[in-house]
Amino acid sequence: MPRRANVKVVSESSTGLNKRILINGQIYTNTQAYNAAKQGKVEGYHGVNDHGTKFIRSNPDKSKNNNLG
Repeated sequence: MPRRANVKVVSESSTGLNKRILINGQIYTNTQAYNAAKQGKVEGYHGVNDHGTKFIRSNPDKSKNNNLG
């Protein structure tokens, strides 16, 4: 089973939307992270488009410890 990507929020907007995200040691903009997740390049995460607001979310599991925040 592939390892889950190491993902951390670096900065976010005043509304809480992620602006910069560190994925496996490389910083991505929110859009870049979303596109990478949609292409399956961020193991354990997927891209979400909620009424035009795009972001990444960890794949569902029973742990709350791996949620972005």
